[in-house]
Amino acid sequence: MKRIRILAAVALAALTTGFAATPAAASTADACQTRAPLTVDGDTAYAVTTRPGQAVCYPFEGRAGQNLAVGLYIPLDDGTWRGYASRATVLDPTGAVVAVFSAESPEVRPTFRVPVPELTRDGTYTLVLAPIQATSTLRVAAAVSSRQVLGGTRIDAPGRQVTYDRVGQDKDLRLPGTPDQFVALRVTGFAMTTREAGASPGLWIEVRRAQSDAVAYRGVVFGPGDFTVGPLRETGDFTVRTWPLDGSLGHATLGVVTSRP
Repeated sequence: MKRIRILAAVALAALTTGFAATPAAASTADACQTRAPLTVDGDTAYAVTTRPGQAVCYPFEGRAGQNLAVGLYIPLDDGTWRGYASRATVLDPTGAVVAVFSAESPEVRPTFRVPVPELTRDGTYTLVLAPIQATSTLRVAAAVSSRQVLGGTRIDAPGRQVTYDRVGQDKDLRLPGTPDQFVALRVTGFAMTTREAGASPGLWIEVRRAQSDAVAYRGVVFGPGDFTVGPLRETGDFTVRTWPLDGSLGHATLGVVTSRP
């Protein structure tokens, strides 16, 4: 078995999430050039600015209880993509900051995905995209996607083909389990591609516990194989959550099989 690689430190370095409005965020929103609204699970919007320092704002409608992710990338003239390397902020209907990404620090790599914590209000949210430097302009593609729950799977049952056609979108499978089961994730039919130069297409995988939203296991896969998850340790419905890495698109078949320590 190939051991799932743990990348929690990378995730924490790449993304910070805030839950209170800040004067900086509010002033950024006030200075924004408002664009046509985005629709959750709708079309991708493309923004190109020519004035240095100009931010753009995309309103979108959200509902309490929704789980969303913002997909972002920089489309280049040769057809390739790069990760977004500026600032992204999501404001709730009151103007409070609910999610933030900033590539200002050299330790933070560009991103293709900004997760948004579960929405707590109905109303109009705003995605604010702003350059890091006052002398810089923006070139970015942006879309807002909801988490898709694809149904259930069972240990040692045939795998489920999962299609990834939106940058950064979460896909969930439910998995009933018991404490005595020791399992591995089985990936077959891996057919993923990415337009990011030099990147390998892949999937981020999280197994979330049955009795809480805690992450029990986390890792990435770049091709087919069996990837050891370990003992489930509790009874209930686990969640196998995946999303594409580095702008990867395509499909893969995911299953869970009995394994051995």
